[in-house]
Amino acid sequence: MKQLRLTLTLFVTLSGLCIFFASCQKDINGLSGKQQEISMMTAKSDSKNLDADKAYDKTVKEIMRDMMHDMNKMEMTCDPDIDFAMMMIMHHDAGIEMADAELQYGHDAEAKALAEKTKIGNQESKERLMAFLAAHPTPEPLSDAECKVFMKEMDETMHMMMQCMQKAPDTYDVDVDFANQMICHHQGAIDMSKVELKWGNDEPALNEAKMIIDEQSAEIIEFSQFLNEHGIILK
Repeated sequence: MKQLRLTLTLFVTLSGLCIFFASCQKDINGLSGKQQEISMMTAKSDSKNLDADKAYDKTVKEIMRDMMHDMNKMEMTCDPDIDFAMMMIMHHDAGIEMADAELQYGHDAEAKALAEKTKIGNQESKERLMAFLAAHPTPEPLSDAECKVFMKEMDETMHMMMQCMQKAPDTYDVDVDFANQMICHHQGAIDMSKVELKWGNDEPALNEAKMIIDEQSAEIIEFSQFLNEHGIILK
């Protein structure tokens, strides 16, 4: 079967990313009046935290911009297992870099421990996916019609992830922002994995998708618990 090579064009590039990057000012409208007051008091009383927060925000915006740029220029093979692996490696890279940003700019020991944990998990999954790609160099593409549906579903997972990150409250607390954003990022990986389970055939890729769903679902619970402990109410 002739190999299909299509370029993945994510419509989130011009919509979600533009909105995400335009959020230069803090939006704490999603917090209660008391939470807003505490957030503002923290920023005013600790200029180091405010500087760290600005640096963290800038870093995360660059990470997400680079991830979406790499995904946009990626040539799709229309083999679900190979395309999933390549996209997830890029997704994991962004997760690792976000964890590094938390470790550099965050201050809460619990949040940093969560960052270390998710960094290790993303790195280990990335290595397994790279091994899978090395062992499966030849794509087995879907039909043209199936490929269009598969690409559309993968596209939607990224769109929803970027919408989630754009809607997350942007506070003056690096650790809180990291937890909120990582929940959205993990959900994107879970949704991509569900698309792989629907369309994929190769057992190693399918098993990896199942592991990602299990591990990152558990981590979402941990990040949510961290937010609840810090007075952030999840909608």
